Amino acid sequence: MKKITFLFLLAATFTFGSSLDEIRKNGEIKIGVWTNQPPYSSLDQGEFEGFEVNMAKAIGSNIVGNGGKVTLVGIESGNERIKFLQNNQVDIVIASFTETDERKKKVDFSLPYFAVAMGAISSKDKPLNLEKDLNYKTIVIQEGTTMEDYVKKIPGAKVIKTKGSIEAYRTLKDNKADAYIDDNLVVMAYGIVDRSYIVPKGMRNLGFNSFLGIGVKKGNSELLDAVNNEMVKLSKQGFFRKVFNETFVPFYKNEVEAKYFLLEDIYKIFG
Repeated sequence: MKKITFLFLLAATFTFGSSLDEIRKNGEIKIGVWTNQPPYSSLDQGEFEGFEVNMAKAIGSNIVGNGGKVTLVGIESGNERIKFLQNNQVDIVIASFTETDERKKKVDFSLPYFAVAMGAISSKDKPLNLEKDLNYKTIVIQEGTTMEDYVKKIPGAKVIKTKGSIEAYRTLKDNKADAYIDDNLVVMAYGIVDRSYIVPKGMRNLGFNSFLGIGVKKGNSELLDAVNNEMVKLSKQGFFRKVFNETFVPFYKNEVEAKYFLLEDIYKIFG
């Protein structure tokens, strides 16, 4: 029987990444996932749960094989994703990792599995309803994310950077910022949990569409191919839609539809 263990590691922890053959020989694969980014992934009382956690379990278990171990490594900030791969602290990263030209110079990305845009959440008492309303406002974002490039183009914006999503939202609630910008699904989640904050319809598709993929250490082509093969298999099995319906749909109280986010059609070219 496949064995899955869960491990929360801080950035100071150092272990060795592996090739595909080494992973299978050692019987363990280490996968980086978020600790605080529901419903993608979160750590609650020592257990990881969420859409990307289910992905990690399925992909990791199939790669390592029967009797192998999938170790989930906690990632707390955007900057840790590349750092953990480069330092060999994890073998792959599944943490709403947006593929960009700059990041592709440092890590390799799998086939995309999710499409997102940016969104902005603000106080219901002082809502920012349109993109132009962000001009000359104080905006909080997570460091090490694609939001850093987006906010540079907002006229007169003052930017506050935090290490994680929860810290960013607290900054907004503490009235230190006028808006918090992140992936649209991330900020919409806070608007559902806390009805005193809102993501107006005019603020749910800011900037450009981005695609999420699984990160692999640069040059580890055999492992990357194995990840892609597993993603194709899972798509054919209806895995992504099933897990989306089990995680995102209830979390967002039926306010999101898989067809706007999942990229199932691209897998059809593989027969």
